Amino acid sequence: MMLRSCFRKSCWMLPSVLVFLFFLSAHAQTPQSFPDKPIKIIVANPPGGPVDVVLRVLANRMSAIWHQPVVVENKPGGSGIVSTSALVKAAPDGYTIAMVTASSMTIMPFAVESLPYDPIKDLQPISLVARTPFIFIVRQDSPIKTWQDFVSLAKIKDLTIGSYAIGSAFHLVWEQTARRVGIQAVYAPANSAGKTQSDLVGGQLDIVLEAPSSANAMLDSGRVRAIAITSPERFAGLPDTPTLAESGLKGYASLPWIGLMGPAGMPAERVRIIQQTVAEILKEPDMQKQLQILGMMPVGSDPQILADTIVQERRDMQPLVKELGIKLQ
Repeated sequence: MMLRSCFRKSCWMLPSVLVFLFFLSAHAQTPQSFPDKPIKIIVANPPGGPVDVVLRVLANRMSAIWHQPVVVENKPGGSGIVSTSALVKAAPDGYTIAMVTASSMTIMPFAVESLPYDPIKDLQPISLVARTPFIFIVRQDSPIKTWQDFVSLAKIKDLTIGSYAIGSAFHLVWEQTARRVGIQAVYAPANSAGKTQSDLVGGQLDIVLEAPSSANAMLDSGRVRAIAITSPERFAGLPDTPTLAESGLKGYASLPWIGLMGPAGMPAERVRIIQQTVAEILKEPDMQKQLQILGMMPVGSDPQILADTIVQERRDMQPLVKELGIKLQ
């Protein structure tokens, strides 16, 4: 009789127990539980460069905040096609994302015959992470003392400018800038900062367009001088270097970016969690200091700002890539 009574009580309690278990299960699957396993961040850049270093510092902080491993996977090759293809094929659950560069979204798609993905439809913007100003440097004994000296000399003499590969962000920034001031110079691409800077110091080049992080050692040694920077305001890492706007190019600046993206179809709440975590990390003094050392400026935008940035820059770059006849393999 007692057993039967207990059984009846258990039966009476069963719906309540089921409701409670359902609540726990539903709660465990809420967006707030994300991430509950390791996250992978793909990057097209090889290990050791500024983008890779920034990403690894960022990944370490994300891991500490989320109490989950955040693994960086380098997938260089194909001007970003290899890494982006891997991202597009990943499950859109937020556990595989990528750090992308501006050129892979706004230059490269117009310089190849076809892509195995649509860079707009197949990707989900998450956040701008940082922007990188470029600097124009000359050797210490150059007669070019200012940006205006360079412009004036370029209008009466054939000059040479060294930087990175045809179709790179450096190349397009130079072409945009040259058109803005109405000058030309022979563009000499190289595959390394060391080659370009040695040619500058050796007198084979008149001027070089470089990233602050790559030029720091030469600047510190006094072998070269920075005459202008492409940021809208002076960069804290090079406070004595005037901007192009200060040097006569009113209202002009160029700041290639790096940002986080995921596969299309990511849950909006997971996009928000990643974006907000990154934004908070980028406010940390240690992170800002690290970015400054690497020649970058922190951003931490929302997804829509990154999406709008891509659309606008693609609109600007497409005709320029076509005009220059840039073709990438």
